[in-house]
Formats: sequence, C-alpha cells, structure tokens
Amino acid sequence: MKEKFKNYWKRNGFYMVLTAALVVVLGISGIAGYRSGVKDKAAAQNAAQFNQAEHNVPESVSEGNTVIENGLMESTENAEAANAEVAETFGSDAEMVWPVEGEILKEFSMDTTVYFETLDQYRCNPALLIKADVNQEVVAAFGGIVESVTEDSVNGMMITVNLGNGYKTVYGQMKDVKIKEGDVVVKGQSIGSVAQPTKYFSEEGSHLYFGMTKDNAPMDPSSYL
Repeated sequence: MKEKFKNYWKRNGFYMVLTAALVVVLGISGIAGYRSGVKDKAAAQNAAQFNQAEHNVPESVSEGNTVIENGLMESTENAEAANAEVAETFGSDAEMVWPVEGEILKEFSMDTTVYFETLDQYRCNPALLIKADVNQEVVAAFGGIVESVTEDSVNGMMITVNLGNGYKTVYGQMKDVKIKEGDVVVKGQSIGSVAQPTKYFSEEGSHLYFGMTKDNAPMDPSSYL
C-alpha cells in the first residue's frame, strides 16, 4: 500500500502541489477583489448620496440644542464684543485671519476638478478644506452678522456670516457653536470648534470647511488670508 502511494506521489505529486497553489492564489485574489469591490461600491453609494444631499435645503439648527449661552462664550474680546458694532467694512483690500490653524487639505478650485478620496471622484471645490483636529477652536475670519446656523449631511453644522458689500463667509464641519442667527461677531472671536467629518469626508479626515462668496458666487478665501 505504501509502495503504491509512493509511486502515485512520484507520478502526480507535482501536479497536486501546483493545483493546491493555484487554489490558494485564486482564493487570495478573490478576497482582494471582493474587498476592492466593497470599497468601490461604498464610494459609489457615498457619491450618489452626496449628489442628492447637495441639493437638499439645510435645516436650521435650534438655538437650545446648539448654541452655548453667552456667559460661556470664549472670545478674543470680552463678552460684550459679540454685540458690538462691526468696526470694519469688507472690501477688496480687506484682510482676514485664519479661522483655524492647519495646512490646506483641499484647495479652492472651480476651474479644475480636485480628487476627493471618500467619494473616489474628481469634483470642483467651492471652498478651502483646512486640516484641523477634532475639538480645535474656530474663530471668525472677519467681523459681520450671523446670517444662519444650519446643518446638513454633507458639511455638518454650518455658519454663514454676512460681511457686508455682498460678501459672506461659510464655516462647515463644526460643533459646539457659540453664536446664533442675528449675532454680531468680530474678527478673531471664537465661534465654535471642529467636529468629526461627515461620512462624505471620512478618508480626508477632520477639517474645517471654509467658504466665501461674493453676491452668492463662490470665491477663493485664500486671496484675503
């Protein structure tokens, strides 16, 4: 019996080993392909949901749930600064302060597309995405009147500040907002902190969405920083 097995192994052993190796290779390839397919499917689903969410109207955030009482406001000025007159009028020669410390993760780009890892797509980018840690403080880049505090699935909690002369700044991916609609803010005043990124930016990591418009048309904030 043993002699028959030895003879069989001598004749067919090489092919048996080769077959086993092929099975292992195909198995590994199948697993890798499955994982890649799952990742691609998730990116495609996120992209489709992102496209739909972009057209949804943001919801206003209730003051009681999101705005910290004035007595707890942290500001570069005293508590009265939040209700002070805006000293500066925004114009072409205005200078803003950086709303958060960090490197630019995604540049403003409306003429060419930028690659977004989570969506696995190239898209125009109407704002700066500034890399920042969760809980990092965000300050007003320039003084103005808070036009709205809203929340949507794309950029999370968002603050829009009217600077005057048709200019507005928009801050997104935020939490612990310290201001509400109608408040007056001054340059450098603390307005909240950076939140965990929404699911559409999980691969990019935590950051501040910082946009700017002139007569509601996107413009590059870095020109004024």
